[in-house]
Amino acid sequence: MSSTTTAPGPGAARPGSLPTSPEFPAALRQRAAAALEAGKPVLVERWSRRQFDPALVERYGIVGVQDRRSMEVSFVGPLIDLLIAAIRTGEPRYREVYLDERLRYAPHQAEPAVRVAYFGETVPGDQADLLDSLNDPALAAALEPLLTELHAPLRGTPGDDSIRLLAVGDCLLNEVRVFLPTRTAADGIALDMRCLYFSAVVGRSIGTEQVTKFIAETAPHLISFSFLTYEGLPPYSALLREADRLAPAELEGRVTALVGSIREFLNQVREKTDAPFLIHNASGLPLTRFRRRLPLPALSAGRRRVLAALNQALTELCANTPNALLVDERAVAEERGYRESSRPVIPAAIARGAAFHTSRFGEFLAEPYREVLRSFRDLRKAKVLLVDFDNTLWEGVMADGAVVHHHDRQRLLRTLKEAGILLVALSKNDPANIRWDEMTLKQEDFVLLKISWDLKAGSIARAAEELDLGLDSFVLIDDNPAERELVRNELPKVRLLDATAAESWRSLERMLAFPNTRATEEARSRTEMYRAQAQRREAQARAFDYPSMMAALELEAAFGPAVRADLDRITELVQRTNQFNTTTIRHSKTDLLRFLESPAHGVYVADLADKFGKLGLVGVVIIERKDGNAVFDSFVMSCRAMGFGLERLMLRAAMDAEPAAAGFVGRFVPTDRNTPASGLFEEGGFRRTDATTWQLQRADTRPATPEWIRTVPRS
Repeated sequence: MSSTTTAPGPGAARPGSLPTSPEFPAALRQRAAAALEAGKPVLVERWSRRQFDPALVERYGIVGVQDRRSMEVSFVGPLIDLLIAAIRTGEPRYREVYLDERLRYAPHQAEPAVRVAYFGETVPGDQADLLDSLNDPALAAALEPLLTELHAPLRGTPGDDSIRLLAVGDCLLNEVRVFLPTRTAADGIALDMRCLYFSAVVGRSIGTEQVTKFIAETAPHLISFSFLTYEGLPPYSALLREADRLAPAELEGRVTALVGSIREFLNQVREKTDAPFLIHNASGLPLTRFRRRLPLPALSAGRRRVLAALNQALTELCANTPNALLVDERAVAEERGYRESSRPVIPAAIARGAAFHTSRFGEFLAEPYREVLRSFRDLRKAKVLLVDFDNTLWEGVMADGAVVHHHDRQRLLRTLKEAGILLVALSKNDPANIRWDEMTLKQEDFVLLKISWDLKAGSIARAAEELDLGLDSFVLIDDNPAERELVRNELPKVRLLDATAAESWRSLERMLAFPNTRATEEARSRTEMYRAQAQRREAQARAFDYPSMMAALELEAAFGPAVRADLDRITELVQRTNQFNTTTIRHSKTDLLRFLESPAHGVYVADLADKFGKLGLVGVVIIERKDGNAVFDSFVMSCRAMGFGLERLMLRAAMDAEPAAAGFVGRFVPTDRNTPASGLFEEGGFRRTDATTWQLQRADTRPATPEWIRTVPRS
């Protein structure tokens, strides 16, 4: 799936520029820049002494530092030149490269709090040096707020809702990182982007061990991979050099081998995370020196053949890699122009001798990244799509006569439904006007039909109550800006998509690569399960008391050891359930498979059904057999099974399934969401031994199971 977008045209506003105000007009900028230029020798000496203080370097684990003189020439001097150019011109490119260069000899792979602490030790002194060098108190007073705003991104910590992006590849990804944060900030997205580098040019390689270790430590939301551009892998570099001499059979063999190595790398990483992958294809950049300067085609015929073969194979690889999106470098380079993409962002007068070599290509690629991040922000938590009808699923008003159907949109929504997303029909209409026989989507594809003349905000609130889901998991797709604005004002947690915008439908297509969609049998039956849940609520409302209410549901549970066929659903429950989850340990699929095969663990599951239908596999208990006791490592139950007393049955059944245990140890680690599970062990008769631990000896009275749930063998 390709995820390219068009970058803003030359007349578009660019984020990240320094403010221009009456307090700091252009003339004052020029004076400040000239004064800083005059004081540059002193600034270079002071900044290098501070930044490369041995104690600071050791404390923060800074690597790559050379002798002081080399660092002044290749890093500190050009860094100050970038800052002076940013002040003189107010152009965002200087500020963006300057801020990213500050990360070069900083703990850029560390947690945000560590980076903030580092810049808290260096930036205030650097800023004071800048103001002192002006030798003009009035000018310094005017410049100080501008410098404070310029450095603010270095000293701010992304919030809990920030998106963590790990970029694995060559220096192209550093170029993307230069421009992406200011653009996502303009979209209201706090981005925490960190890079792991490898390159054939400098002889640096990277293994999956380093990547998987980083994933385990930082839990990125998205991971991008650029294996080829800027000659990231040695076999690719050799392939480009020999492109014009390769016979077709040799080309095919070498492309197969190269893409095979990429596939193996990605498969190994995929075993450790379900984060979406952004996989770059090959653009053919950088251009050779002659083709960059002479009026020749940007790529030779041989290189075009290599790129065509490689990109076809990479497209197929991406299509067959779970949760993966294609970043189409080739399309961006062709749209923007190869020579324009190769053009340096910073003039040679500043960049000459410096370590940075940022090109326009990184700036251009920041735009498709930006669109993916917007999609992820809007849809990563989505469980319900609220779908308008007229001028959304078709052009025209069905009550007025013939309409032109968007069958492609309807097919996409059905695919999302099959991947576990619930669809709610939300149309201001008379139900009798809807001609279902014309549509690709049918009534049974929707978990709820909210087709009426009621206000949409009210219909959404009632849908949230009926489905028992939070409003932050709802997304409205509607063509009417007035309707979207009303919902925004009344229900601000609901995400909004403009049905008339092509980007909205590209976002929904990308959603199929996000972790909240799954191509499993459980996901495909989710609509039926939630529809039955609404019927249960009606039955419960008619009951007289709790036992009678439960008995009326004719509940039936099957509990027993998990088998390998349960692994996908177990993984989904363990990784996604927040409310009834005693420890919220997010075990990977690999770990769960190991537990299934380990004599030191017991993995048990519970299925639930009632007279309305099957709820499926709704509970998981993971036992660790340790020191003669059965320790409840994880106790997880789907929110749709809450309220029936199933947790009591699961607790007792898990204890009965561990006959060799001398005692039982329960653990409850509180979070801001798992309060429903907080009383499990106390109500089961366990005694609290510390803040998170509960114990019950085998001789003690065990918890009773609910009388209204019939237990049957698990088949």
